[in-house]
Amino acid sequence: MYEFKFADIGEGIHEGKILKWNYKVGDKVKEGETLVIVETDKVNAELPSPVDGTIYKLGAKEGDTIHVGEVIVTIDDGSGAPKKDDVKEEPKKEAVSESKAAPGVIGEIEVSEEVMASSAEHTSAKTETTNQKALATPVARKMAKDLGLDINLISGSGEFGRVLKEDIQKAYETKNQPSSVQQVTIPKVQISTQGDVEIVEITKLRKAIVKSMTLSKQVIPHTVLMDEIIVDKLVDLRNKVKEQAAAQNIKLTYMAFIMKALVLALKKFPNFNASFDHENDRLILKKFYNIGMAVDTKDGLIVPNIKDADKKSILELAKELREVADQTIARTVQLAQLQNATFSITNFGAADVAYGTPIIPHPEVGILGVGKISQKPVVVDNEIKVAYVLPLSLAVDHRVIDGAEAGRFLNHIKSLLNDPMMLLLS
Repeated sequence: MYEFKFADIGEGIHEGKILKWNYKVGDKVKEGETLVIVETDKVNAELPSPVDGTIYKLGAKEGDTIHVGEVIVTIDDGSGAPKKDDVKEEPKKEAVSESKAAPGVIGEIEVSEEVMASSAEHTSAKTETTNQKALATPVARKMAKDLGLDINLISGSGEFGRVLKEDIQKAYETKNQPSSVQQVTIPKVQISTQGDVEIVEITKLRKAIVKSMTLSKQVIPHTVLMDEIIVDKLVDLRNKVKEQAAAQNIKLTYMAFIMKALVLALKKFPNFNASFDHENDRLILKKFYNIGMAVDTKDGLIVPNIKDADKKSILELAKELREVADQTIARTVQLAQLQNATFSITNFGAADVAYGTPIIPHPEVGILGVGKISQKPVVVDNEIKVAYVLPLSLAVDHRVIDGAEAGRFLNHIKSLLNDPMMLLLS
């Protein structure tokens, strides 16, 4: 038997909802065939079968929530009885029920044994010492073990100080915050609901955005540079070739040219295609170029990335930009497309806006904001003329990138877009 578990896929995703089963108990399935569609905070993920076999047991029904580490399905692959997890049952005196508790990620995570207590608003009935056993169910202990946490150091918020799933998850998230960041306690505010008000619960995706944006602003000291580029030559070039692109069923947008210019700038200024490891005081330079692009969906902003953008032509970029954007809007984009971005672009122009102050996706060190192209009067060779102008906003991590270096980086992008034939020759 093969127990297929919901894996720790990163990106802050800890649970998902079963949307659709493609197989039922007794059905035969081939390795690679889509077993189930799971809705997560960011995408609707199609999970393929890892083995050939017969469906023996479904771990959850359609509409149920599945947590990281839980068995989604058991498949009879001919290997015999399923392997049991290395967890001992707790004595009956501790068998206090815990609603919807769940095991955690599979495998070991290298973390320190030091765990911060959960929020002070909860009063624990136990003392946080390693020689006192925490009150918890077996499944809660399994979750803490899989997350690499000592459950005896976690302050419980349940009855009699019982450690709940929420306490374990909070301790894990606290432990995995950058060590340089002091956790901010948001003061409690009693918000009045008297009068004509409407209470709106935010979506899973919006909750993920809240966490991501808060982390970025807590960790990264942003500085933003803004400038304009005369792009008459770029407009002319696109107009000349867009029909040829359309003949290949490709919608040629300005974003493809901008992404190409960005990649060339990243190659010239490698410090921008990096992540900053503050704990070890080092910059991790990436030798690959996965360019993230912010996509507006009905549920909120999602940032997939174009893999190996440096290896693609402008037409190839244009085609993939459209395909990935459509998949993201439909929430069918693959999880891999959301991971390992090296630098990102956000398009203010899509909202008919010229400038903005983009927020850097942690742990990247920069993001390029692109405004709408518009015609305006400019001075060229001491004469006033009407030109197409593209506004750009560059936000950088000021811990590792100085303003002068950011200016040189932005000027290089400007020079490439001002003379776009250089993009075709690169």
